Amino acid sequence: MKQAQFEAQHAPLWDRIATVLDDKGAQDGERAELPALYRRLCQCHALAEQRGYSSALVAYLRHLVTRCHRLLYGTVPERPATLLTWLRHDLPRGVRAEWRLLLLVLLAFWGTAAVIAAMVWYEPTRAYLFLTPAKLAQMQNMYQPGAVRTGRGSQGDVMMFGFYIWNNVSIGFRTFAGGIAGGVPALASLVYNGISLGVVATWLSMDPGTRSTFWPFVITHASVEVTGLLLSALAGIRLGLTLIRPGRMTRRHALHVTAQQVYPLVAGAALLTVLAAFIEAFWSAHTGIPAAVRIGVGAVCWLLVLLFFGFAGRDKR
Repeated sequence: MKQAQFEAQHAPLWDRIATVLDDKGAQDGERAELPALYRRLCQCHALAEQRGYSSALVAYLRHLVTRCHRLLYGTVPERPATLLTWLRHDLPRGVRAEWRLLLLVLLAFWGTAAVIAAMVWYEPTRAYLFLTPAKLAQMQNMYQPGAVRTGRGSQGDVMMFGFYIWNNVSIGFRTFAGGIAGGVPALASLVYNGISLGVVATWLSMDPGTRSTFWPFVITHASVEVTGLLLSALAGIRLGLTLIRPGRMTRRHALHVTAQQVYPLVAGAALLTVLAAFIEAFWSAHTGIPAAVRIGVGAVCWLLVLLFFGFAGRDKR
């Protein structure tokens, strides 16, 4: 096909796209059709380049393609703003919207941890009901002041970062997947982790030696690691409940809608999990940093997490 014939055949399409892009008389229906028009435009641009049409025509089509792409997908400077909007609005609002399930998740984890901690604190031998003597002795030796090294070097930190990523992601994924299965496995996972936290934290806190190493180590990264675990459970349980009770929608449609709603929670859980592994590898394990400093930083991190999920995203958009 000659270039003149090509232009005559597709000029109405290009003019229509240009009208929509310039917003001159474009109707809502025409804007809704822009993705389909964009695909046809890309085909025209590819044909013009393949057939060796004039550079002016190819440049014109490339310019239209670029404008359509920017309108549909956003320009590069807009993408960081989109991420910032998601962090400031969608994530905290999504968590607060599920406040009933959030209370259940908090009770399953922190409530269990508090009850078990009180039981072990007033009767230390009850710790053996949940963990074996060998496991408790292992934890005791692990957090002895002389057993903790002051840093591992950059290579060791990177290796531990990879290990923490694998460990944290595996726990979060299992919890999320357990939520899809009706929510009961996810709650069981939270209860199990709450029991482990209550027993280990109380057992190590009763010894002044291990208490001085345990809390400075865990307090900072636990603020985001535990939050990521809770978000994973929250998102999984919501999907599981939707699968059981889809309402007036089909299960497939209900899952599709709910997945879009809980996506910020899943993405936030993943982000917090990676951040926790980074903090644990490059900050928490370095005993060269004074314990008071690490505890202070950890307290600030916990406060920031509570303030973020409690108050972020409440401004009007």
